[in-house]
Parts: sequence; structure tokens; C-alpha cells
Amino acid sequence: MPGKLVKRTALAFLVLASLTASSPRDAPRPVDRLPSVYGPGWSAAHADAGNTDYSPVTGARNLTQAWQRSFPGSIYLGATNEATGRVYVTTNGLGCHLHALDGATGRTVWCSSEVDRQAISSSALLDRDGHIYLADGEAMHSFNDNGNVRWETPIVGTPLSAQFTPAGNLIFITHIGRIYVLNRATGEPVLPPMELIPGAPETDDTRACMRGTEECPSSNTLAVDLDTGRIFFTFWDKGAPSADIRAMQLNEVSSPSIRPLWKNESLPGGSATSPDLSADGSRVYVGDNEGGIHALDTATGDKIWSHATGYAAGGSPSLSPEGLIMPSGGGDGGLMAIRDMGDRSQRVWTKNTLVNRGIPTQAAGGVAYAAVSTTLGNDLVVVDTASGAELDRERMPGLTIFSVGTTVAVDGTVLVPTITGELFAFRPAQG
Repeated sequence: MPGKLVKRTALAFLVLASLTASSPRDAPRPVDRLPSVYGPGWSAAHADAGNTDYSPVTGARNLTQAWQRSFPGSIYLGATNEATGRVYVTTNGLGCHLHALDGATGRTVWCSSEVDRQAISSSALLDRDGHIYLADGEAMHSFNDNGNVRWETPIVGTPLSAQFTPAGNLIFITHIGRIYVLNRATGEPVLPPMELIPGAPETDDTRACMRGTEECPSSNTLAVDLDTGRIFFTFWDKGAPSADIRAMQLNEVSSPSIRPLWKNESLPGGSATSPDLSADGSRVYVGDNEGGIHALDTATGDKIWSHATGYAAGGSPSLSPEGLIMPSGGGDGGLMAIRDMGDRSQRVWTKNTLVNRGIPTQAAGGVAYAAVSTTLGNDLVVVDTASGAELDRERMPGLTIFSVGTTVAVDGTVLVPTITGELFAFRPAQG
């Protein structure tokens, strides 16, 4: 296994100069749609390229705990998984920071210390060939399914998870605002890294990224439209009064390039939510730190509607293909569902008795899974997304505080990590 990169070496490339303006509605298709390289299962931080936090697996309405693991340190993001049943989770404790687990038992298959503690800022990204992609504070790394390093590419800054492009390349933005596009097979740059804040200093401090404030310009995972090559991300520009959401056009044909399309400066206080793309790609949803969720036109960036939740969400919302939005928890906010009605939003239901303690996840069949507060900790509840009715409740023992990204495996197992380093697995109950 290649040795750990101990010295950060910046890739010395010129910043892209091709930033000419054009109408976003006239943006060319960057490629004919290629088969997606995302692995089957929950293969990205927020499930897919659109950050939907939604699983197409028919969700179980009754669960039972299968296993529990305790890791040293913390967990910041949801566990990803693949069709073989393997589960991947990142931690910041001593020793290994990337763990590959047997999904049936929770036992460690292998773990890697090739990534440093900053790897906790990302979920492992999985492709259809069984390869794993994970960055830390020094490099983007690719592993094979045995945990051996395939390649390492030095980077500046720390990404908050990566995505794949329409052509199957790797794309990510580091927390100081550098966009990288790498060849998935070799790690070689497809185009020079783009500095959104030219000359931004290197820093390993990513604490501000948890709330999406000014000290962490790029605080969330970008969304990618695999049909058009448009990318969407939140950003707090140097000296700006608030954060914004931006769209750029990625072109991967002939002379690869990235050019700006639009930005909407509508995120007061910053944002801790990664943007979500609607199923048809026409809308992007994003939250701010003053209790608002906004729907924007993906072609123009124009705001279509805003909805007040009453609190600043501590993570990304879950979005169903039908346009049902379930915001993440924040403060003492109750679990809720909001529907996109076209030119307006509608609160479908609110359950103030279910204090939301994490990122709820929707699954096919009209169910959702959410961590909620109890007297002595947190429970996992299963709710009917149409009504908010509680269908099942499972205890999460110990000091869990809040969950950081509930995910669903291909067999319907629900994985719930907590900030305290616990990982719970609940499988569909028999009978």
C-alpha cells in the first residue's frame, strides 16, 4: 500500500480563464447521457448525484435492531453501502479513519489509516466497479474493495464529499473553494483546479463547515445534474454579507471547462444544507441559517418560493421524487413535511412531539426514518410520509445526542450513525 502523503503539494495550474457569460437556458449538453457510474445502493453522501437523501428501496414499516458499533471519536456523515452488503463509515478517532464493515454483522472487514482525521468531513463515494473515493486534508484517495490504495492526488483544502460527473469523472469542491475534476481511473486532473477565491489560504480548520458560516466558504456537498452537466453548490464569497447558491456548467467534451451560470444570494447566516435537485432537474432546494427553505429555478436561479421552518436546519433535507421535502432537525424543531405545489409550498404536517434530532430519510413506499428526542436519549421512528403517523419506534441506547445521516441499504437495512461515534443497524422485522 502506498505510503501516506505527509507533505501537501499544491497542483500548480493556471486558474480557468474561460468565464464568459451566456444564457443558462442555452447551456449545451456536455455529453450524451452515459450510464451512471454510481454504485447500486446508497453510494454517495446524500444517496445520489442530486443529494436527495431518498432511497428507491421499498422501506420497511417495522424494524428490529440488527447490530451496534462504537467507534473512537466522532462520525459526521451517513454511512454509504453497496449491493454486496458492505458498509463504509468515516471517523476521526485514533487509528483508522475509513472503516469497511460487513453489513450483516457490523464486523470490520478492513480499515485504513491512509486517510487523515479530516476524512470525517466526507462519506466514502462508491462506483459501480467496487472502487471507493475519499478525500482528507491532503489528497483525494481511491481504494479498491480490499482497502488497497489505487491512486492519490494532492489537493488544497478539504472536500465535504465528492460526486461523479456525467462522463464518469470525479468532481468535488474543497472547503476553501477549489473545484477539482479528476479522472476516476487514474486520479489525473481533467482540467486545472478552479479557485473560487483566488489565493485563499490553506487551512485545516473545518469546524465552521458544520454550520456553513463565512469561515468555511464551501460547506456542503455539490449536486450534479447528470443530464445537463450543471453543478449546484452553496458558497460564501470573501467579504460577502451572506452565502449564496451557485450554478456552473461543466463541459467534458473536447476542451473540458467549467463556467459560471448564475448565483442567488439568498442564504442569510450561511447554510448547513447541501442543495437538492428535483427529479426532473427543474428545481433546486436549499436551506439557510435563519429558518428558510428555498426553491429555485435551476435554469435561471430565480426564487420560486420560500418556506419558513422556524429553525436553522443542521443538515440537508430529504426530497422524494414527488416533491415531498422533510427538513433536517435543528434546535427543538418538530419533524415536518413540506410539499412543492408549483408556485408555492404547503406544510403537509408537523409533529411537534417528535423533536427531530438528525437528517430524516425517505424511502419508497411512503415511509421515512428519523431520529427523535426522548427523555433519556434518542429513538429511531418510522413514520408515514403522507400523514406523519408513527409506524414503529426503536430505541438507540447510550449517549447519542443527534444522528448525522440516516441511510438505507439495498436489503432495506436502516443505518443510523451518531455524532458520538455510534452506528446502529436496523433491519426489516420478520412477520
